[in-house]
Amino acid sequence: MKRAATVLAIGLLTAAACGSAASSPTSPATSTATTTTVPLAVCAAWAGTLRATGLPTPGDATVAAQRTAFYADGGGIQAVGSKYYAVWFPSSWATTSPRRVMVDLHGTGGAPETEWSTDWRAIFTTRNWAWIGLKYVDDTTGVHDDEATIYANIKTLLTEVAASCDFGSPSLFLHGYSRGSANTFPIAYLDIKDRRYFKAMGSNSGAWMLGGPLTTTMQGVVNRNETTAYAGTHFWMYCGGKDMEHGYPMCDEMTNAKTFVEGYGAHVERLYQDPTGGHGGLAKNADAWGAMFTYFESLR
Repeated sequence: MKRAATVLAIGLLTAAACGSAASSPTSPATSTATTTTVPLAVCAAWAGTLRATGLPTPGDATVAAQRTAFYADGGGIQAVGSKYYAVWFPSSWATTSPRRVMVDLHGTGGAPETEWSTDWRAIFTTRNWAWIGLKYVDDTTGVHDDEATIYANIKTLLTEVAASCDFGSPSLFLHGYSRGSANTFPIAYLDIKDRRYFKAMGSNSGAWMLGGPLTTTMQGVVNRNETTAYAGTHFWMYCGGKDMEHGYPMCDEMTNAKTFVEGYGAHVERLYQDPTGGHGGLAKNADAWGAMFTYFESLR
């Protein structure tokens, strides 16, 4: 895991002046160098400057209104690849220790602004966590990025944030809802084989259809019989007992996913089965999301 998390980027400006006497070829050349450390912007202030430059206004009026409200909360929108990410920092980020960040993946046809307004705003504005939501669907075509593209954009945005503000070296966690939850499983594998950014995955109300195909990444694990593919990964999962989004109990789907990743070496701290929860009921159940954050915060 990139528990060797993201390194704080510091800009260095160097000026050098050299002089020699042209009339005296024997005079030694002299040089001086001055190095100035330029402090990075405060992340909360930096996020507030990001206003979706070069990106179209959301075609959905509800998402457009949610974006305006997100700006009012101090968040910002920035392009990444052909999509964008939404980023929000608590005003206390500069003095927060330890620092923690949730990277969030929306559901089918969704948007980070919707995730923030409907699920996370009330929770994050009372905590000292930062939140980053990634857009990974083309609203015009309805085509969603695959797991490799999603992970590439996560790497790009985390590098950019670290270079732009006082991000520091926070603990990073990936959460996904519905389709985003399904993506946490292949991305967990990609991450453990690459940057090792994430301490744990929060998989909320979605995996792959029972009896359905695996993603390219996960099928590769099976084909190679990579028995320790998920060794070192950590999951916390949620399903609602009243969630019939796929025509059968979502808890059956999540139980199947739990069995799969555990069979390849993952640690699943808990599959929280909420008897009264519907699709995406995690953020509506204080006991459930409280348990998830408690587990995440126990990881060092």
